Amino acid sequence: MALRLTKPQKVSDEAKAVAVWGRETFVVPAGISRGQPFDLHRFQLEFLSAYLEQVDGSPRYRTSVLSLPRKTGKSTFMGFLLLARMLPDSPIFIPMFKAVCVAPTARFSKFVPQAAVDLMTAIGREDEIALRHAPSPGRLVVGNGQCQLLSGDSKSGHGDDVDLAILDEAGLFPRRQDELFDATFNALAARDGSQILTGTRLDSPKFSEILEAPDDATHVALYAADKSADPGDPAQWEKATPGGFKIKSKAFIRDAFEKAKASGNLEDFKTSHLNLPGNPARELLVTYNTLQNCYEPTAEPEPGEACFVGLDLGGSSSMTAACAVYESGLVKAVGAFPGEAMTLHERGKRDRVGTVYTDCEAEGSLFTTPGRITDLDAFLPMVVRMIGPHTVVNVSCDRYRREDLLNALSRAKLDWQPVFRGQGPRDGDADIRATRKLFLSGSLKMRRSRLIEAGIAEADVRVHATGAMQLVKSSLMSRIDVCQALVLAASALYRERDAVTPEYEIEVI
Repeated sequence: MALRLTKPQKVSDEAKAVAVWGRETFVVPAGISRGQPFDLHRFQLEFLSAYLEQVDGSPRYRTSVLSLPRKTGKSTFMGFLLLARMLPDSPIFIPMFKAVCVAPTARFSKFVPQAAVDLMTAIGREDEIALRHAPSPGRLVVGNGQCQLLSGDSKSGHGDDVDLAILDEAGLFPRRQDELFDATFNALAARDGSQILTGTRLDSPKFSEILEAPDDATHVALYAADKSADPGDPAQWEKATPGGFKIKSKAFIRDAFEKAKASGNLEDFKTSHLNLPGNPARELLVTYNTLQNCYEPTAEPEPGEACFVGLDLGGSSSMTAACAVYESGLVKAVGAFPGEAMTLHERGKRDRVGTVYTDCEAEGSLFTTPGRITDLDAFLPMVVRMIGPHTVVNVSCDRYRREDLLNALSRAKLDWQPVFRGQGPRDGDADIRATRKLFLSGSLKMRRSRLIEAGIAEADVRVHATGAMQLVKSSLMSRIDVCQALVLAASALYRERDAVTPEYEIEVI
């Protein structure tokens, strides 16, 4: 493997020559070192050396990956690399050089070319470079070399012949844009070129796969904190900050941490400043640590206590799930898939969850029912067994398969009177807020449930422009039915606890 995890690497004479040229030619255009000679940092020299390495006249590494936190000089470095290939006075100049810079959006695709423009402008050579806006999103022109800007659609890179393909902010490419990685790679064939992937890790499946399991023709330079370490540890800040705080100061990182800590959400700090996997745009219903704090290995309902039930009924692909929350705060859940189309093992492979479904089956929380959609006549008895000898005071259900549920309740002779509710902009988000309050206050308890863990992990909380929150799938294949059922049941308990008990005054005449 060619994995590079911030370990010192050899620097070639060719890379050193480029560094000398850069120092003698450019100055730092902005930041805390503005106006000083443009010196490449050690981590940049090592990456440049790997990018330039050749074997039998071809690149040693067809793909080079530079993954590091935000605001650590990545765009300026990439802009410098483009100039080194296009300016005739550079030791690695390539006549008629051709490149593409692909990013998830048109705006992002301009970051690296604009950095090249800034470098030239800072030394008064702006007349030698042009950032043209047609065809959209634009192209960078230097002499007889050019870099075409492309936004992240499925056709980007197809049909191009380039010396260098840069995929900027690669961690932001969603799964539906995975084709871009291969399309830009194939564009290297005619010119025997190279591909560079840059950006923070975030949660792009393809980028993560390349970072964690590179092939022999891939060089990875990854700068990040340890996943399990304290995000407030300055030693971890140093580990994740190449350049020794000369590009981004330690004081700034400290201020960013304190700000994030005060807000109660460290997700953006960890992804932006520590380069840890995740997505600050994603917001879980509750964190895993909060869920874990609810675990009690011997938790059982108290004798005679009532419970509140949430139901989420699925179709042929989704799960049907039920959750019971007892008056004491105990939580139980059960789910079922239709068994006719495929086994739980096959569904797990299709939904890309590994053995989660079969693990849930082994713990007794997930089943299959006959038919192509979940059979409610078979599922409701499972729910009754899960609840046990306890009174059901409230059943909340989403609106999907409303009539099917009412008919199945009648056939099962269950006198439950379901309340049909929804979450989101149309219905409000009181259920989501109530569930969070119960978790954060420590009011809920449960035995560990892989079914509930999986449901929460696959559910995002989306905040709309109106400010209302809504549970949504984190990916196309996510199954969040048990999370929906949990929210419905927990919010019913919250409303019961929050209800004002009427007081009556009797006057005896």
